[in-house]
Amino acid sequence: MNDNIDPNLQSKIDKLIDYIDKIIHNGGFSLIKNIFQLDFQIIYYLYDKKDVLPSSIAEALNSTRPNIATNLKSLEQKDFISRKTNLDNRRQIYVNLTEKGKKYYSICKVQLSYLFASWFSLLGEEETKHLFKILDLSSKPELTAEQIKKFSFGD
Repeated sequence: MNDNIDPNLQSKIDKLIDYIDKIIHNGGFSLIKNIFQLDFQIIYYLYDKKDVLPSSIAEALNSTRPNIATNLKSLEQKDFISRKTNLDNRRQIYVNLTEKGKKYYSICKVQLSYLFASWFSLLGEEETKHLFKILDLSSKPELTAEQIKKFSFGD
């Protein structure tokens, strides 16, 4: 336990960690975990684009070029992407999603949609709105943890 955190808040944090641990170990988090993997982020980024440079992918995903190169190699081995050389500038390589990559994206999107729809159904309208408010606040880097805590726990 952190001595700087109010015991009541620490209890809530511990409970949240316990829930996340249960979700991860019961497999319910595997679909969501996929969307945070760089491979899936690349597929998501490429989905509606054509002839993308690896450097553009790295910049868009805030990653390094070596990391992107490693993931592109893996995705190419799985036949999710293809690479082709620019005939006018042979140093440029274009990346495109293959049909198999597009199908994988679509399957993941449908699975996530069903998962989230079931969660929203269980939560109901008001709790879903509250969840979105917490996620919106949590996604804003200018907010401090203290501001998020006050909203989330009503303190």
